[in-house]
Amino acid sequence: MNNQFDPELSNALLGFNEEAVLYCQGISDMVAQEYARDYARMLANQAKGMEFVPTRIPHGLFEPSRNLIKSTLDRMSDKYFTTKSNAQLLKDPRM
Repeated sequence: MNNQFDPELSNALLGFNEEAVLYCQGISDMVAQEYARDYARMLANQAKGMEFVPTRIPHGLFEPSRNLIKSTLDRMSDKYFTTKSNAQLLKDPRM
């Protein structure tokens, strides 16, 4: 992990956290909301280059809910943390 301040990463983390918090607060089922907060935290840690533990799937969380939460937060993560090289690949698939 690089300890130097990265303003681009910091801005991406702020944007991701703001959007993820609003999304998580909108989930009415408390088990699903807790899973969403943990999964968002894991994605943020992964973006920072920190070691992370895969999110535990709590008892009582139905698979369709888990899949929806995971895919929604993964899309948010991709929106904020896509690397420049990945963005270039999206623009020009020949690279």
